Amino acid sequence: MIVTNDNNTYTENSIRTFTGKAFDLKILDPETICIEDIAHGLSNTARFSGHLPKFYSVAQHSVIMAEAASQEYKLEALLHDASEAYMGDMPSPFKKIMPEFKAYENKLMEVIAKKYDFNYPISKHVKYWDKEILQMEWNSFVEVHYPVQIKAWSPPFAKFRFLDMYTRLTSNEK
Repeated sequence: MIVTNDNNTYTENSIRTFTGKAFDLKILDPETICIEDIAHGLSNTARFSGHLPKFYSVAQHSVIMAEAASQEYKLEALLHDASEAYMGDMPSPFKKIMPEFKAYENKLMEVIAKKYDFNYPISKHVKYWDKEILQMEWNSFVEVHYPVQIKAWSPPFAKFRFLDMYTRLTSNEK
């Protein structure tokens, strides 16, 4: 079934985003991908599939990643999980046994990387920080006496910080 509404075409493969766009995973039109939808989706997506004592968003994780990365990798670090705004956050061990999901995720990340001008596949630098921060996050929320304690942000604040970081990283480019 195809439904057209306000210049958007919704198909059986599309989702309606926060900004009202029709995002279709099989078409991957860059015009249906926008930073506001990425920020909104990631700010409402739980890290660790929600298996922490409190809500902690992928958007907050992304901002922490951008803060940790070297200058040349900050945008890549901020957007390294951008596909999760559209596809959700599937734990890495499950992605390994679901190659079709991983293939769609890779295609989407290629489109996002091209649109926002960062390298994909993700660099070793960003992968290193992703692994380090993952452990720090788990320990911070689960280990009571861990020396680093992350204070979880609300979804609206995580969205604000994500968009603010994006603006700061891209303001000199255009």
